[in-house]
Amino acid sequence: MKKIVIGTAGHIDHGKTELIKALTGIDCDRLKEEKERGITTELGFAHYRLGNDVLMGIVDVPGHERFVRHMVAGSWGIDMVLLVVAADEGVMPQTREHVDICELLGLKKGVVIITKKDLVDEEMLALVIEDIKTFLSGRFFDGAPIIAVSSITGENIESLKDVLLAYAHSLPERSTTGVFRLPVDRVFTLKGLGTIVTGTCISGSIRVGEEIEIYPLSRRARIRNIQAYHEDVDEAFAGQRVALNLQGIEKHEIGRGVIISRPDTLMLTDRIDATFSYLPLPYKPIKNDAVFRFHIATTQTEARMVLLTNDSIAPGEEQFVQWVFSKPVVALPGDRYIIRGSYAIQTIGGGTILDIMPQRHKRRYEKLGEIYTLLSRGTAIERAEYHIRKALFKGITQNQLMILLGQDKDTVNSAIKTLIENGKIKIIVKTIFHTDVFENYKRILYETITDFHKKNPLKIGISKEELRTRLPHVDISVYQRALEDLEKENLLEVEKDKVRLKGGYKKEEADTDALQKKVVAILLKYDLTPPAIKDLAIELGIKEAYFRDIMERLVYEETIIKIKSDMYFHRHAIENFKEKVVSYLTSKKEMTPSDFKTTLPLSRKYMIPLLEYLDEIKLTIRTGDKRILRISKTTKT
Repeated sequence: MKKIVIGTAGHIDHGKTELIKALTGIDCDRLKEEKERGITTELGFAHYRLGNDVLMGIVDVPGHERFVRHMVAGSWGIDMVLLVVAADEGVMPQTREHVDICELLGLKKGVVIITKKDLVDEEMLALVIEDIKTFLSGRFFDGAPIIAVSSITGENIESLKDVLLAYAHSLPERSTTGVFRLPVDRVFTLKGLGTIVTGTCISGSIRVGEEIEIYPLSRRARIRNIQAYHEDVDEAFAGQRVALNLQGIEKHEIGRGVIISRPDTLMLTDRIDATFSYLPLPYKPIKNDAVFRFHIATTQTEARMVLLTNDSIAPGEEQFVQWVFSKPVVALPGDRYIIRGSYAIQTIGGGTILDIMPQRHKRRYEKLGEIYTLLSRGTAIERAEYHIRKALFKGITQNQLMILLGQDKDTVNSAIKTLIENGKIKIIVKTIFHTDVFENYKRILYETITDFHKKNPLKIGISKEELRTRLPHVDISVYQRALEDLEKENLLEVEKDKVRLKGGYKKEEADTDALQKKVVAILLKYDLTPPAIKDLAIELGIKEAYFRDIMERLVYEETIIKIKSDMYFHRHAIENFKEKVVSYLTSKKEMTPSDFKTTLPLSRKYMIPLLEYLDEIKLTIRTGDKRILRISKTTKT
């Protein structure tokens, strides 16, 4: 059975609720205040079966200017609109504003219904019809059927049903393969059931038992039960009015404006790129940074408009803009939005969202025109490349790309495959990077090492961790891949923890070589009690930083051995030390610190680091306060 959702539009007291009651037998005014005052203040809902193959959900919206925000919430996600005009009043202010809203939301189908036919004569009715045609000339309602009915007598109600059935068959089916989204327009509780939310399912589908996420609250719950038009169902689809019974969330924790979807299928944003159409109203041009009420789906928030290409926008114009929100919202590219004034509460325009995670553009940036054209008219492949490039060194996941494109998995996979084949992107551990961005990271890495060698000619290289901290932040896997690529390209050498340019390590000659020999001789003299490195530098009459570079080179050449962070020993001294320890343990089997001190009369300053060094190189094993020899009596230092 085909499922569609239609909504009403029109001025207050023009008979929208009575019309729905005549069509369906359902009274949409459920609140005591509505019944007492005779006006609709909240959204109302009804449904009706048109023949045997169409199920029609109906959203009844308030007509009073004070409740236009509810009208916007109710109109989002409908397939067709019923424009209601009373025969005894004709076109009125809210008739005009509601039609503006419908056009801004991109609605293409509608039927004009003149209510209260029983209150006027044929001459008056003809004048009202002419007034309506003039008002709708050039608008999306232009040429739509105009049917005069009486909800009291039932005149022409059956004819209206026939028209609605014909229109329903001409409407395209909503896709059930996309992301499930249910903008919530009502929250309530029922005894024994708990929290229930309702809304129009605008895309995808969901089943009983599934886990859902409530955006932007970052809360999760589970679907206990689903109803569509007061009937229990196992699955809800796009194009239905749906009620979800949620388990794991209380009524007071949520409200109108949240979006129900699957976990990790939507994202929050504090700014968007979009088109903006300023209605041809008798108002002044809007200047940059003006603040308005931003309506999307059932959400209303405050937003600041950044005019990207001009200093102002005049009524009747359309421009490329960026909206900055006072609090994060949830949206997808292609979604429509409505803008209303912050003070004079009037609909002034709206547009289409193009990018939900844009950069902070520099106003009048020369490439803004290219960006607008790509986002508004580009193919999925072109837009995918744009978003991947925009992600820079952070990269982007397949799931994030699906959200940014507002496309299903198959479309995104196809775009990714094409971009890989064309050499535009590469995937590193499930994260997608633009090839230009990754190559730029490699260039920065190479230049950083080159600069390091220039400033530290004696150093054998830079540690991997220090190098990483000097580069733009990326995931460790990206950093490692860049090192591997540059190594394969014969530009870098990576040995243990050190990274250097290919051929970057060269033995120094002349005075440096002489200094190294002098250092080696001094360390050999001090045996197992060398002075601290700063004292050695003073003894040699050279700067400590320069001296440390010399020492690190000697460690790399394995002429001297570094223990702990600041102890350097001649290699022969350590080899002799190891031989003495091995000899002692071979004979005595175990050694305490006291035994060690008897064999090698050293202070704790040297004894403790040397004993721990033996453990580190796996020559000995510590058990309590004793050390024993490992099975293997040789080890590499």
